[in-house]
Amino acid sequence: MADIAKKISKLDEKIGKLKERIKSDTAECEKLSEQKALLIYQSLCKQYSCEGQALADMIAREHEQAAMPVADEKSVSDNSYADDADEEEMLGQTSFFEKNDPYSD
Repeated sequence: MADIAKKISKLDEKIGKLKERIKSDTAECEKLSEQKALLIYQSLCKQYSCEGQALADMIAREHEQAAMPVADEKSVSDNSYADDADEEEMLGQTSFFEKNDPYSD
């Protein structure tokens, strides 16, 4: 029984060390993430030649402009040829039969 208690005690000790290491690694990860975010911010400041709220406004305007459709582009559903086609003229164009209804004999 004492042998099992010793093993449990050692495992508890290992678990405690792992939890401490996880805690310190998490703190280090957060610190590195903050440094990365700061470097990205500095890069954007340099790229746009502004900082703070001016940078946020500049990026927001850029996103709005990217979301707006360009006037020259037409959507797929906006086909200007759709009005020109005469339905009767187009009726048999893809048919391989001489009759309109090949089954009507």
